[in-house]
Amino acid sequence: MTRTLFENGATLEQGTRWVLVEDGRIADVGDESPPFAEEGVDLGGDLLLPGLINSHTHLYSALAGRLDWPKRSSQFLKILEQVWWRLDRALDENSIRASARLGFAAAVMHGCTTVIDHHSSPDFAEGSLDILAEEAERCGLKLAMAFEVTDRNGAKLFNEGVAENQRAIYRYGSHEIVRALFGLHASFTLSDESLAECAAATDMPFHIHLAEAESDLADARERGYASVVDRLDKQGILREGSLFAHGVHLAPGDADLLAERGCFLAHCPQSNAHNRVGRADVASQRAAGIAVGLGTDGFLSGLLTEARFAAADGAGAARLLYNGGAAIASSIFERSVGRLEPGADADFITLDASSDSPRVNRTVSRGEVLFDGQNLRGVDLAELEVLATLEAEKLGNRLLSL
Repeated sequence: MTRTLFENGATLEQGTRWVLVEDGRIADVGDESPPFAEEGVDLGGDLLLPGLINSHTHLYSALAGRLDWPKRSSQFLKILEQVWWRLDRALDENSIRASARLGFAAAVMHGCTTVIDHHSSPDFAEGSLDILAEEAERCGLKLAMAFEVTDRNGAKLFNEGVAENQRAIYRYGSHEIVRALFGLHASFTLSDESLAECAAATDMPFHIHLAEAESDLADARERGYASVVDRLDKQGILREGSLFAHGVHLAPGDADLLAERGCFLAHCPQSNAHNRVGRADVASQRAAGIAVGLGTDGFLSGLLTEARFAAADGAGAARLLYNGGAAIASSIFERSVGRLEPGADADFITLDASSDSPRVNRTVSRGEVLFDGQNLRGVDLAELEVLATLEAEKLGNRLLSL
């Protein structure tokens, strides 16, 4: 069994560090006297960090920035109606694949080794998550995925969404790099009956948007609940390992209940600012005992950019980048992920930290170099640009008919 030594990396404390990799896992780490290995990689003194974990994103939106959109409303619900709920209905097999490939490529080039995706393509449900899995395997990073279930498109598409989640959970239950959660859109687009049906349909954790905008909280209260968290708890959605995105408008006591149930939160500061929904109180959420990760919510700019937004919010960017994401990914994959420690997946990145905007020079997943600063494993960037341009044009034409 071949062992690979990645050496001459720099820690934040300016020491040198090496990582010994064997069979995709970290066999050992150290600061001096590196051991013998059959293969070696010189990190050139670059800053060595654990691989980044995107705790909540939407790969299906990767082509959105290439489309011509009319001037949109500043109201959150109108943004959903005018942009995202039209886009997801226009997706087909080819545009899903192009979006996934583009999104994964951006993730790897920005140092991400694990992506937790929340997918939506109501008119192409069956097999859609397989496309994401295939593209994750092409790139070599880890993927946790879920299909968005909602009432807004009628009973037929609701049932198809439930079935796609169930199928993926069964198929990828023991997969090495791909896992599936059960996806729900948000409390305000699901009836109590639908939430209860989903709770009965699986014993797996859920992945759902939580109190992203104030309108979600208002909807829960109109239905007779104290908060969105209260409603989801009473419908059986707050189960151990479930991942809740945003959490901007939590009511008093919500964070304590989420922690008690063993749930996770994904903080998406760039999206929150872009959609003008407010700022999540991450400090209080962590103080309650919740592991909070960092998510891009579909933005392709990467987690390091997201961390700067989090820092501006006073949300403790380093803890979000590493501690929270590692806890979430380790729970999903049932092993140590996102940590530079023996036994963990050999996921790490190196940065040229000589400037104010650190550049990713290397992305390594399970001991394999996915990005060397110029080239991506399994993806030709020139071909990807042609594919993305072509599929964006087709997608834009389909949008015109909606």
